[in-house]
Amino acid sequence: MKKKLVKRLLATALVTVMTASMLVGCGGGSSDGGSASGSGTSDAADAGSSDAGSSDSGSSDSGSAAAPVSDEKIDVLNQSEKMTLKVACMTGFTQTDSQIEQWLEEKYNIDIEMVVLPGWSDGQQKISLLMADDNERPDIIWWWSMDTEYTAWKNAGLLVDVSEYQKKHTNIVDYYNKMDPNTLYYEAAEEGMFRIPGDVAEPSCECLLIRQDWLDNLGLQAPTTLDELKEVLRAFTEDDPDGNGQNDTYGLGGDGYDFRSFWPFIQAYGNTHYDRFCINEDGTIGYGPAQENTKKWLADVADLYAKGYITPNITTDTDRDEEMAKANFGVTYSWIAWTTTKGNSSAMNAFYSAHPEGKWVAIDMVKGENGNPQEDPATSSAWAHFAITKNCSDPERAYAIWDDMCSEENYIHRRFGVEGEHWTRDEDGSVTFIISNDGDENNNQNIGLKLFDNLMNRKDECNFDNTPEMQALFDKSGKESRDYAASLVEWKDITKFDTWLDHQTDIEDEKNQFLWGVIAGSESIDNWDAYIEQLDALGLQDVLAQANEIYTEQKADMEAYFANQE
Repeated sequence: MKKKLVKRLLATALVTVMTASMLVGCGGGSSDGGSASGSGTSDAADAGSSDAGSSDSGSSDSGSAAAPVSDEKIDVLNQSEKMTLKVACMTGFTQTDSQIEQWLEEKYNIDIEMVVLPGWSDGQQKISLLMADDNERPDIIWWWSMDTEYTAWKNAGLLVDVSEYQKKHTNIVDYYNKMDPNTLYYEAAEEGMFRIPGDVAEPSCECLLIRQDWLDNLGLQAPTTLDELKEVLRAFTEDDPDGNGQNDTYGLGGDGYDFRSFWPFIQAYGNTHYDRFCINEDGTIGYGPAQENTKKWLADVADLYAKGYITPNITTDTDRDEEMAKANFGVTYSWIAWTTTKGNSSAMNAFYSAHPEGKWVAIDMVKGENGNPQEDPATSSAWAHFAITKNCSDPERAYAIWDDMCSEENYIHRRFGVEGEHWTRDEDGSVTFIISNDGDENNNQNIGLKLFDNLMNRKDECNFDNTPEMQALFDKSGKESRDYAASLVEWKDITKFDTWLDHQTDIEDEKNQFLWGVIAGSESIDNWDAYIEQLDALGLQDVLAQANEIYTEQKADMEAYFANQE
C-alpha cells in the first residue's frame, strides 16, 4: 500500500525518521531490524559482492590492512604536501568550488574532488558501482543502510580499519561517547572499525509541534495529556482557528509514508512500535506492529481520522514539508529545529512566507495511559556511514582531516557559515540566519553551507541556534527518547537475521495494508486476530524465534565490548 522504496530509505528514522524522524530536518532510516534497513538493493548488493569476490587486495575476513600507524599524531594544519581526496557526496551538497570547499582545501592543504551521488532512488546502485570499480572508487565513500553491501566490501578488503587512528584523533569518538556510547559498539566489527557512523537519528530531533497562534485565537492552552491533545485536534478542526469563517482546517498533519506522524498516540501506551521489535516484560522479543497495545493507538488514530480531525491525504504518500505551506493543520510531530529559527528550514520558510502571522512552537510530549511521555526513540546505530577505501593514498591523514573537520567549531562553520557574515547571535541567545543553509542564496552565491553534512552530522550542534528554553526541551526529550529506546531492540548485524530478511517484505506489506486500512476506514480493527494470523502465516513466529536467539547473543556481546573499553 505504501511505497516500500521511500520507506526503506527514509523511515526513522526516519524514524525511523527517523528517519522521523529523519530527518526533516534530519530524517531517515536506521539499521535496526524493525524497518527495512540493511537490505539495500539487489543490484547494489550484486555489484558490490561481485567486485568483492574478485578483489585481490584483501581477504575474506580481514577487511583492508591499514597503513602502519605511527605513535606521533598527525598535525593536519601543517602538511606541506598537497593531498587529493576523492569524496562521494549526495547531490545537493556539491556546489563546485564553493566558499566552504575553498576554506577546507586551504585549511588542510588538499584538493577535494567530489563524486556526486544521485538522489535517494538511484544513489545506492551508484554507490555499489563505485565500490566495484578500482579506478572510480572514491577515497572516502558515504552510504545509507546497505549493511549487506558493507559486509561484502569489508570482507573483500575494500575498506580501511580506522580503529588505531581513532585513538589519536578523537573528535568523532568523543562526540559519539557524549551522545550515545552504544553507537560505536554497533559499528565496530570483530576485526576493527571499518565504517564510521555519519548520521544517527539522535533523540530529541523530533518533538510535538503546535500552532501557538491558533491556541491563542481559541483561548486554549498547550495540551499536556492525550485527552487534552484530542480536544485540541477537535477545536483546531471545528472551531475556525484561523478565523476565516471557512471549514478548511484540521488538527493533525504529517507525512504519509510511515506512521511516525502518529507518535503522540503510539507512545501513550508503551511496549509498541510501528515497525521495530519490542522487549517484553519477561525479556522475550515481540514485533511492534503485532503487540496488543498497537490496537489501542490504532483505534485512537482511526477514530480521529474518521471524525475529520486529521488531514485526509495523510493516508497517501504525502510530504509534510510540502504540506506545511498550506497551513491547514495545527499539530504535527516533527523536527524540533524547525521552530527555533525562522529562515533555516525549507518547510518553515514555505510556511512563514505564506503566513507570516503564524507561529509554530515546540511543546513537551503529552502523557498517555502509561503516564510517561516519551519521544519516538531514535536508534543508537547509524542510518548512514562513511569509510576510507583502499584507494586512499594516506588513510591516516584522511581520517585525521575528517576528524578535525568534525570538531564543534569546524562543524558549525561548515554547516552554518561565519558569525556576522552568515548568521548572528541575538541577546536572548537565539540565532538569526542571514544566509539560510536551506535557502536559494546559499546556492546562488555558491557559499556551499552544509558541505559534507551527510558525512558526519553532529546532532549536538545542528541545533546550535536553540534558545535556553528550547535547549532544555531538547535535553528533556532526548532523555525520554532513550527511556523508550530501552524497550526496543536494535540489531548490530542485520545480515545474521536471515529469517527477517526473508520474510520482511511480505510481513511489512501486510502490516502496512492493515494499519493504514484501519486508519483510512477501509479495514476494521475488529479484524485484528485475522491480521495476526496472517502475519504468522507469513513467517512471523519463525522470525521471532530467531530474534530471541540473536538478541540473547548480542546482549552478551555488548556487555563484553564495554567491559573491554574500561
